[in-house]
Amino acid sequence: MNLRRYRILFCLAITPLLPHSGRSEETVKVSFQETIRPLLLEKCVHCHNLKTMPDRVSFESSGLAFIRNAAGQGIIVPGKPDESLIVTALETPQIHEKAMPLVGRRPNVDEIALIRRWVAEGADWPPGNAGKIKPRFKAAE
Repeated sequence: MNLRRYRILFCLAITPLLPHSGRSEETVKVSFQETIRPLLLEKCVHCHNLKTMPDRVSFESSGLAFIRNAAGQGIIVPGKPDESLIVTALETPQIHEKAMPLVGRRPNVDEIALIRRWVAEGADWPPGNAGKIKPRFKAAE
C-alpha cells in the first residue's frame, strides 16, 4: 500500500474518535417562537381562543394554556408530555371524538413529535406580548 492510502485509512479510523464540534439536533431545544408558535397558530388557535370557545382552553398565551380543565387534567404540563392533554389530543387517532384538531389539517407525525419534545423539555413559552398568539381567523363553533 502506498502512503496516500495509509493516510486515508488513518483518517477514516480516527474520525469517530474526534470530538464533534457541531451540535446535534437532539441537544438543541425546540424553539417556541420558531416551531411551536407557528404550529399553534396554524393548527389550534383558530378554535382554541377566548372568543370562539370562551369556556374551553385557549392557546392565545401561556397563562391560558398552562391550566387544568374541570377534571383536573393539565392542558400543557411542562416536563410531562404524557400528562399533557395537548399531546394526548394530537396523538389520538383522527377517528376518535377527542382527537384534535376537529377542523383543518392535523399536525403531521413530525410536528406532533416536536410538540411532545417541547413539552418534555419544559414547554418554554415566553410571558407577555412575546408569547401571545393572535388567531388569523376565528372558527365558528
